[in-house]
Amino acid sequence: MVAVEKNKSHSILKNIDWMIIVTVLLLNTLGLIAVKSVSNHLNQPSLFTKQLIASIIGIGCMSLIMLLDYKDFRILSALAYIGTIFLLILVLIIGKGKEETGTQGWIDLGPASFQPSELGKITMTIVAALFLEKIKQGNGGLNYIWLAGSAASLVGLVMLQPDFGTSVVYVFMLACMIFVFGIKYRIIFICLGALIVSLPVLWFSVLEKVFEEFQIDRILSFFNPEAYARTTDYQVRMAIRFIGSGMLTGVKPGTEKAAQTVPEAATDSIFAVIGEEWGFIGAVLLVALFVVLLLRCLYVARFAKDNFGSYIVIGLMSMFLFHFVENVGMNIRMLPVTGIPLPFISYGGTSVIVNYIAIGIIISISMRRQRPMFEV
Repeated sequence: MVAVEKNKSHSILKNIDWMIIVTVLLLNTLGLIAVKSVSNHLNQPSLFTKQLIASIIGIGCMSLIMLLDYKDFRILSALAYIGTIFLLILVLIIGKGKEETGTQGWIDLGPASFQPSELGKITMTIVAALFLEKIKQGNGGLNYIWLAGSAASLVGLVMLQPDFGTSVVYVFMLACMIFVFGIKYRIIFICLGALIVSLPVLWFSVLEKVFEEFQIDRILSFFNPEAYARTTDYQVRMAIRFIGSGMLTGVKPGTEKAAQTVPEAATDSIFAVIGEEWGFIGAVLLVALFVVLLLRCLYVARFAKDNFGSYIVIGLMSMFLFHFVENVGMNIRMLPVTGIPLPFISYGGTSVIVNYIAIGIIISISMRRQRPMFEV
């Protein structure tokens, strides 16, 4: 039995998707360089130190999780869900947030802080994948209710912080998983049509009462930037200006100003720092690395051993996709500002660690896929 297990483990280890690992490490390295630049310009060395420590912890978590059989997550899903719900409720009671946004989403741990909503993305993906698999097997009924209830509770608790950007990520992830699960296009078009028609009603009757003033201003400034040039739209204006100043290869060392001028340079606007210091070449490199990561995730999902693994990869891949598109998009005014970080690039210990955990899960599924790598 021991010999069989050894051979089996050796076979599994041969299936490690090194392309994903190398891509993620390159992204993380690029992020550390950008955060280091910001920390130097702002004279806050702790930014880089904390990010480096979080990256090391994240790599350790990824290395451990990738060795676990992802099928065990079926058993752990209930415990993970209960723990996440507890943390999301706890953060509403004792949590702290940012004064400029009013979001109460962090639990203070002394020298560091923890953001439960980031961990909730992993939990929701696993729980949703479990119920979608059961429904796919013909066990509908209560599983529809469990799926809707578990997702709604997680999204609702995040909205109460209030963190609209993260809650949209949750919804997008679930929508992508349901799309891959299989849903008639007629239903999709009906839902989209109903949403578009109901937007005016939702805006004046619900959203204006639920959203904070700064959240409404962010949406309005996207449609009318001139009216908010000195307030909400200032961050985007500065980001576009410094991205453009990078030209082809970036500005000369010592002349960078994005880190000192653009609000939230280490987090929301980190793409502006990269665009200025690394120029068009650096921006293209970053985009190319994310495209490689997303395509590899899609490959893993395609050849996962079962539906459970496939749904999990799709959910986590859609998380990376949304963060990437939204962060880059809001820095060039293609999308509204929502405070979404750029995975492995933006400053944020919880985000980096959770992203590495997600990669560990994806690699765990990849190591146990149906076909060897590169087989068509």
